[in-house]
Formats: sequence, C-alpha cells, structure tokens
Amino acid sequence: MTQLESLETLLFPNGAQVDQRNLLEIYLDFASDIICDLRNASYVENEYLNVQLKIAVELYNKNGAEGQIAHGENGISRSYGKSEVSEGLLNQIVPFVKTPYSIKRVIA
Repeated sequence: MTQLESLETLLFPNGAQVDQRNLLEIYLDFASDIICDLRNASYVENEYLNVQLKIAVELYNKNGAEGQIAHGENGISRSYGKSEVSEGLLNQIVPFVKTPYSIKRVIA
C-alpha cells in the first residue's frame, strides 16, 4: 500500500474521496519536507513512514485553522502554537546534525 493509499484509508475509512487526492499528496509532501529537514535527508527513511502519515493527518485536520493560537466554542477549546506540527510527533524524529561540511540536501 502506498503512503497516499494509507493516508486515504486513515482519513476516509469508508472509501477514498478522489477529489481529495491532490490535497493529500500535498500534505504528504509537507510531512516529508519536515522529516527531511530534521534528518538532513533527501527522502523519508523507512523508519519514519508512519510518522510521515501521522504528520500528514495532523496537518489535514488543522486545514482551515492553520496557526490558530486559541479558540473556544461550546465547551471545546483549541490552541496551536509554536509549530505547525505537535511536539510529540517532532520528538519521534531523531535529528541529524548539520555541519558546514554536511552534504547539501537535494530534493528532486
């Protein structure tokens, strides 16, 4: 199963919404960029594929409320903060230190 198919299954368990595929691909790319930036890598390593899905789901669920700092309505409160992705997910990614001698990351 591809990452896109996995994401569709997570978000639309009763069947993929074809009109959402392009949006889901964008969120997978965003998640990939976040992971690759922390890892100083050109691709998402196998051990981070699940984290990529979790980040994409989180980004999708925040669609329309990006960067929201606080919101309360009918006893439900939301607040996002420092980053577009929760700290818990970012903590699952082991960063790779970049030095002046590191090879520059190239994304094709």
